[in-house]
Amino acid sequence: MNDTIYLICTKKGVDRMVKTKRSATALRKGEVPVKLKIEVPDENWKPPFIEKQITVNRWDENIDVEDVDFEGQFVTEEEAELIRQERLDKMKRILEKQGYTVTRYVEIEEDEEP
Repeated sequence: MNDTIYLICTKKGVDRMVKTKRSATALRKGEVPVKLKIEVPDENWKPPFIEKQITVNRWDENIDVEDVDFEGQFVTEEEAELIRQERLDKMKRILEKQGYTVTRYVEIEEDEEP
């Protein structure tokens, strides 16, 4: 059995579970989605109960993204977009190096699971 679920968590605990990426992005203040891929091999369908502990660390743990040093007082819109894209690209490389899969929100909507 393979499945993917999204646990919607608050500081108090798991608030709810949803099955689609779209539902996992419909969050209220203080909620964090945790994507959980579950695989249960066929030989695990008998007692005793299966138990697994999961720890979700901060996604930005040990990641340092330096801020930009500005030489002038103003930044053009083109420069701001370049700076923004460079920072996003750097963060993506760092996260992928740590084993994360990075997708854009637009891709999440396009890849909607049934």
